[in-house]
Amino acid sequence: MAYRRTDNVAARLADNRRAILNAARDLVSEGGFAAAQMTEVARKAGVATGTLYRYFPSKEELCRQVFREVSAREMNVLASIAAGKASAATRLTEVLYTFAGRAVRGRRLAYALLAEPVDVGLAEERARFRRMHGDIFAGILADGVAAGEFPPLDVRIAAACIAGAIPTALIGPLAPESHELEEKGERVIEEIVRFCLAGVEGAGAKTIGDMRRSA
Repeated sequence: MAYRRTDNVAARLADNRRAILNAARDLVSEGGFAAAQMTEVARKAGVATGTLYRYFPSKEELCRQVFREVSAREMNVLASIAAGKASAATRLTEVLYTFAGRAVRGRRLAYALLAEPVDVGLAEERARFRRMHGDIFAGILADGVAAGEFPPLDVRIAAACIAGAIPTALIGPLAPESHELEEKGERVIEEIVRFCLAGVEGAGAKTIGDMRRSA
């Protein structure tokens, strides 16, 4: 019977950990990482604060795990689209719309992931998150170049530009004090997608040297 008690304990520990992470994620979705105070997380999860610290010794460690789980979920959505059978141009367009659209619809959580001032640990997670975005874009761009859909370009640099442009464009509209999304949410998405696609499609139009000579 000892193994049953062991299984029950393991299940209870896993349930507690999941409840804590769910509570922390909900608080971040409502008020950013600043709102995920340990006492409030414990209250929302239905555990004692001391119990919470046995699972996560610090707020930083708890928030890092929340960041990893949420970003992994978002990344899986984009990676699934990128791995599809459609043309590279179609996949790129869909990934761009999905990335920007999900950010706009999950505004407060997206702002926390992309732009909220954070400590060093979360900044490291954010940098890793952006590199993963870059990898997804690079794969699609490489497919497009190989198929002749996109002009020859350095896919890693182009992907990094796209992965950096989207969060930068969204910072202002997503900010808690901004009313831009209420006024023109869909337009924000459309402009981001149009800009990124134009950058890829126009990459081979002129070299920097050509543009300097014609200036």
